[in-house]
Amino acid sequence: QVRESNHGPVAVVGSDRKLFLPVSSVLLDGRGSTDDHGIIRYHWDIVSGPPGLMLINADEAVATATGLRLGRYVFRLTVSDQQGASDNASLTVRVQEARSFPPVAHASGSHTLILPNNSLVLRGSVTDGNQTELHFLWVRDGQSPAAGDVLYSSDTQASLYLANLVEGTYLFQLRVTDAQGRSSTATATVEVQPEPGGGEEVELEMQVSVSQVSVSQRNTVVRQLAALLHVLNGDIQVRALQGHSHLSTVLRFSVRGPSGPVSGSRLVALLRNQLLREKSDYLLFRVLRVDTVLCLLQCSGRGQCDPITKQCACDPFWTENLIRRYFGDGESNCEWRVLYTILSSFILMVFILSVSWTFICCCKRQTKVRKKTKYTILDNMDEQERVELRPKFSIKHRSTEHNSSLMMSESELDSDQDTIFSRDRPVRSRNRISSQAGRNGNLNSFCKN
Repeated sequence: QVRESNHGPVAVVGSDRKLFLPVSSVLLDGRGSTDDHGIIRYHWDIVSGPPGLMLINADEAVATATGLRLGRYVFRLTVSDQQGASDNASLTVRVQEARSFPPVAHASGSHTLILPNNSLVLRGSVTDGNQTELHFLWVRDGQSPAAGDVLYSSDTQASLYLANLVEGTYLFQLRVTDAQGRSSTATATVEVQPEPGGGEEVELEMQVSVSQVSVSQRNTVVRQLAALLHVLNGDIQVRALQGHSHLSTVLRFSVRGPSGPVSGSRLVALLRNQLLREKSDYLLFRVLRVDTVLCLLQCSGRGQCDPITKQCACDPFWTENLIRRYFGDGESNCEWRVLYTILSSFILMVFILSVSWTFICCCKRQTKVRKKTKYTILDNMDEQERVELRPKFSIKHRSTEHNSSLMMSESELDSDQDTIFSRDRPVRSRNRISSQAGRNGNLNSFCKN
């Protein structure tokens, strides 16, 4: 009898492996080992590696190593057949630091809304990176319209909830940051288009909270507007009633006349003149503002109308005509050139200052007190004709010691610069004195007789 030949088993463990933390276990598979009569025994050993490693099912073809740490591990598999022949093979496992990619942010792309639809949800997502520790932040671009509300504090969540958007183009940037501070950004665009025919709609802002306006009050306001515009109640279509602030409400409506929709600019001009000037207490609630839904201002061809504020943003070197704005029709415009406005203001200021200075000088000149010449009549004058003027200085003229009929002026005692006499005045004075002396002489003769 010839004994059959026996070939020893061959242990197979596969190629070496490379793992990255935080992986803490590895599967050791020896099922690829072979033998001509079959393997009856498997055994796994830890040849080398950091401490703390444990082997589960070490005597099975497939074992599990747990508790891996950063470092290099060597495992050995030993297989035996029925004849007692054996073989072994080694497997090296390297555990390295975690190698992850930075997160890649994705926004929901571009969207288009047509009013009155003014709400939207922007959804963000992330690929790569650690999906468990991510921070989201939605930021509105500075050039986007300021109107529009973020709901539920969703600007720090993966999905952004928006409401009350207005006409314009919004840009939202999504920034995603992982636990290691690495970040990625993506941009979403929302274009809000006006409702067809919105150019004929009018916004009426009233001083009342939207929560305090009942259905009957709204209908009363509609009837009052219909009477003011001389149309039927059914000709006024209410588009929306929404809060503008905690103290004001906006009523948006349009008016359809016999020949079609009434122009929004015409409605605004009429309602501003009536409700803001002549009949401010006509409606049930006080009116604060009247505007078209779409900004229809031409801005004098030198600017653009801001769709949010409904005001003109003038081109460089142009400004608003304040006279027209506050004393005319009240429409925002860009009619004045800045250079001419500055020059005109400067000239006007100089003119006002000049007139004021001239007026002050004239007043001072009129109130100036003129110096008068004082005279003293001598003792030989009659009582009826005697006029005593108290001299400025208590000095008697030498002519007062004699019985003379001459009149002496006190100004002779002053300097020549104080008083200036005309030529004909002394002549009249001498004539008067002579006639007086004659009368005195006649009187003395009469008394002697």
